[in-house]
Amino acid sequence: MPASVVLTLLLAQSLPAETGDAANMERIRRQLAETPAIVVPPSLPRDGLVFRGTAHGRKPDTPAWADRSGVPPYVRAPFPSYHFQFLQQVTPEEFRAGTLYPGAIGLPIGTLIDLLVRDVKLAHRKRQETRAREEVRKALEELLACRANPARPGC
Repeated sequence: MPASVVLTLLLAQSLPAETGDAANMERIRRQLAETPAIVVPPSLPRDGLVFRGTAHGRKPDTPAWADRSGVPPYVRAPFPSYHFQFLQQVTPEEFRAGTLYPGAIGLPIGTLIDLLVRDVKLAHRKRQETRAREEVRKALEELLACRANPARPGC
C-alpha cells in the first residue's frame, strides 16, 4: 500500500504517460503486481482510547529554587495571583505575613543548603587529604626503618 502511494505521487509529478517510456511503465506495473517483501499487519483494536505523548525540554542552568528574575522577591509574588488570592481568603490575619510573603520573612533555605553542601564537601576532601598524608608518612617511616635495619621483621 505505501509503495503504491509513493509511486502515485511520483507519477503525478512526472511527465504525462504519453511521453514516458513504455518499458518503464511495464516494469513498474510488474513490480506493483508482485507481493511486497515486508507486510505490516494491521494494528489490533484496543479497548478504550490510547493517548501517547512525548515531552522535550531543556535542563535548567540554575537550581529550581534560584531566583531567575531581576525583580526582588518582596515585589514579585512567589506564586500565581489566584493562589495568592485564595491564601489571602483562607489565612488568618496574624499568619498572613509568613504565608503570603515567604521570601520576605524567614531564611533563604536554598542558599543555606548550597552553603552546607559546599562545606561538607570541603570537610570531606580535607579529611581524605589528611588520611592520605598520614598513610604516606607511615609508609616513609617504615621504609627508612627498613633501610636503617634490614634484619628487622617485615622488611
